[in-house]
This record gives sequence, structure tokens and C-alpha cells, in this order.
Amino acid sequence: MFTFYKNMINDTIAFTSNIRFVDRATYAKLNKINKIGFWHNTPNILKADEFSSEGIKTCIGGGFINPFKEAEGFHFWDDLTNKRRFPDLINSLFRFVKNPQRALLIGSKKLDGAFYSVEQFERFKKVLYERIKNVTIFERHRYANSQSHYHYSLGSDTWSIFSEYRKTDDGCYIQVKDLKTLRECFVNIKIANGDRLFIGNKEIVKNCAPDLFI
Repeated sequence: MFTFYKNMINDTIAFTSNIRFVDRATYAKLNKINKIGFWHNTPNILKADEFSSEGIKTCIGGGFINPFKEAEGFHFWDDLTNKRRFPDLINSLFRFVKNPQRALLIGSKKLDGAFYSVEQFERFKKVLYERIKNVTIFERHRYANSQSHYHYSLGSDTWSIFSEYRKTDDGCYIQVKDLKTLRECFVNIKIANGDRLFIGNKEIVKNCAPDLFI
């Protein structure tokens, strides 16, 4: 599924990306090829028509998109090595998809021992906002026991995200399944102009949650 609209100012076609939060069962059924890891001895950036990454906790993940043309995904560990390599990571990202129209950034967590997590997200967010017009963010998992996984398909320009959290160490995991659980999962959410947000099969429109949309 994809959507486009006509820009009446310059008579051009602009595409909108679909961002869909799905449950565990739906995510498990996705054909997850071209997996991206966060360890330094695995590919952390991958340009492909379809890709996925899992276990985004204190790390950051996401991707750059030129809808229906090219896409890349990434997943970076929030360690001292990547803090020092930040300029190189940024340069590498923009070598794959050179002039991205859209981006998605997800992850980070305020957690004892995760010294660079929040800082790393803020640094990436700043650069992306400066260099890419439309950036959607899901910033800072709210709870210590929380994580996100994503899958992207260029053919439909769709992000499928599975996020879960638990509020206590001995509590049950809660999957993002509605607007309430989405807000509980992340501290800061901003949906870029033109992107469409779905939770399951329900679209969340700006009138329902104006604070989430740019």
C-alpha cells in the first residue's frame, strides 16, 4: 500500500511513507531478509529494497528513504566507540542514500549504564532534522524493559514496527496495540509531515493526536 498527493504549489507528486505498529504475531510472519545488526563485526548500515533490524533498546535504528527509488536501514550501538566515530557514521549514512526525502529514527533509553544512549539519539536527531526535510522519530523507550524491532519494504514504502515494554521487572510485556500503549512506550513521538501512522489496521490521524504530528 502506498499513498501520494499532488503539491498544488509546484505541481509535483509527493509520496507519503506508511508507519504501522504491529503485534508480535504479525511481525513474526514478515519475510525478514537483509537483517541489520548492531555489533561492530556485523553490517550496521544496509541499502536494499527490504531490510529489518531487531532488539533496538538503548541503541538507535531507522532508515533513510527516497520513496519507491532507494532505501537504507541502520542500527547503531550506543557505546563509546560509536560516540567517537559519530562523524564517520553520519558520512557513511549519507553515502548510501545521498539525498533522502524521508527518514525514521527510533530507540534510545535513559538507563543506568547506558551512558551514551540519550546523547547519541539527540546527536543523530539534530543532524537528520538539519539535512532531511521529513523525519519521523520515536524517541526514548520509557521503561527499562522495552525494545523495538522494525521491517521496511520499499515496494510499499511501509515500516512495520513491533514494540513492547513492561513496567516492572516481574510484570508482563505489553505490546503497542493502541494510542495509549504507543504513548506509554516512547517519551517523544513526532510524525513527519506526510507520513501516515497506523496501529494495527487503524490509522491514527492528526485530529486524534495532534501533539504527535509535526
